[in-house]
Amino acid sequence: MSAKRTAATAPVLRRITGEAVLRVLAAGDQLTAGDLIAATDLSRPTVHSVCDELIDRGWVMETEPGATASAAARPHGHPHVSAAPNAGGRPSRRYALNAGAGLVAGIDLGATKVSCCLADLRGKIIAEATEPWRDEHVGAPERLRIARRIMQDLLGEAGVGAGKVLAAGMAVPAPVTDDGHAVALESYLPGLAALDLRTALEPEFTWPVLVDNDANLAVLAERWRGAAQGVDNVVVLLAGERLGAGICLGGRLVRGAGAAGEMRFLDLVEGVGNTDAVGGMCRELGAIAAAEIIAGDRPGRASALVELCGGKPGDVTAEMVVEAARRGDPAAVEVVEVVMERTARAAAVVSTLLDPELLVLAGGPAGAGDVLLPVFGRQLGRLNSAQPRLAASALGDHAAVVGAVRSALDHAFEHLLD
Repeated sequence: MSAKRTAATAPVLRRITGEAVLRVLAAGDQLTAGDLIAATDLSRPTVHSVCDELIDRGWVMETEPGATASAAARPHGHPHVSAAPNAGGRPSRRYALNAGAGLVAGIDLGATKVSCCLADLRGKIIAEATEPWRDEHVGAPERLRIARRIMQDLLGEAGVGAGKVLAAGMAVPAPVTDDGHAVALESYLPGLAALDLRTALEPEFTWPVLVDNDANLAVLAERWRGAAQGVDNVVVLLAGERLGAGICLGGRLVRGAGAAGEMRFLDLVEGVGNTDAVGGMCRELGAIAAAEIIAGDRPGRASALVELCGGKPGDVTAEMVVEAARRGDPAAVEVVEVVMERTARAAAVVSTLLDPELLVLAGGPAGAGDVLLPVFGRQLGRLNSAQPRLAASALGDHAAVVGAVRSALDHAFEHLLD
């Protein structure tokens, strides 16, 4: 190898080794050189040299023996590493990620609300806020103005400037092209398709923005911190207002040409017919059932559903339907059966085609797994010979924004040594 090529390659190798050490430190608490050697296969002199450089840059701290760094939040793909005890002699040097040296932002531009957060370099959320849209058809410029305003508020709450944020992840309920545009119908998300979402936070914020479909980010989140940790073949069925699927096969996110996991084919599936999902359908059918009870067209005037909505069918939420079903309300139980039978038909097609070992139901009514999952499993078993293991999301309706944080962290770690 020529001297010129060696000189050109050395910085690249230095960057690769530095990124490897940073990712392992993000997965552990305080680690010795031996821990880092075992996790990275780097030599001892290289580990100490890289750590010294990272300390100089402010990304890593050297800790005193017996000190405790902040609790670890394990990034996907790295085993949890804990510091090994020293056998004797001079205490081993111990290193920890300086998690507060930088922040990332997560934004979920959902169909009915926007959720934003700030997280440190371990992915610990330090400030967050959610706000419903004033109208489901509000235009994209207004949605983005609200997101920017919320981010300003969160920076103020955290007491930091915008310059401390290294990257932002953004989830949108639509496929996203390589040039940062959402493939979204004007009637569904007005104005969104016309915008380059990678620059959507400007001029207030000039952060790198990683934009992706919300279901794709949900599967990243579930594998990182949710129900799919350690699972390489998983489909996350995002079932809030619209059905979408995040697909991970062989440990890799499946994107296809950009729209893998989109469920428009459900127009062709008997008993389904569109992409309406658990959250929206529970609300709509629950409101109809409550109105029928109040009008005397359905028995059960003293139903839990009517009680929960205060006698106002228009105020019914998906969470109310789930809670009423949990209490045994016949009308709510019927709504859950209808909605989950329809959801199971969609899931049967997906699971037969992709054969995942785990199917995660995410994005629906918060805390509804105990009610929905048994019905879902029974309906799916009736329809489908393929029997993936089923789980309810541990992240609720936060899956997309947590995935946005994971995406931003991945970008940040790739560029910390720029």
